[in-house]
Amino acid sequence: QEWLQGRQRPLPAYELVSESGEEHARTFHVRCLLSDPALEAEGNGSSRRAAEQDAAAAILTQLESLKP
Repeated sequence: QEWLQGRQRPLPAYELVSESGEEHARTFHVRCLLSDPALEAEGNGSSRRAAEQDAAAAILTQLESLKP
């Protein structure tokens, strides 16, 4: 988000793709979507926040590969 804010770009949107596992051992699968530039990545984690962070890290990797 800092990378995007520093470049006056829209913030990402996160959507929950799925949850699985028992209550005490859930796994969350989240999709991170950017509109400018148009990118998408997915992440997993033991909490929704952890899954969002995993997806955001994947998006950041994509953004860094776009640098001129």
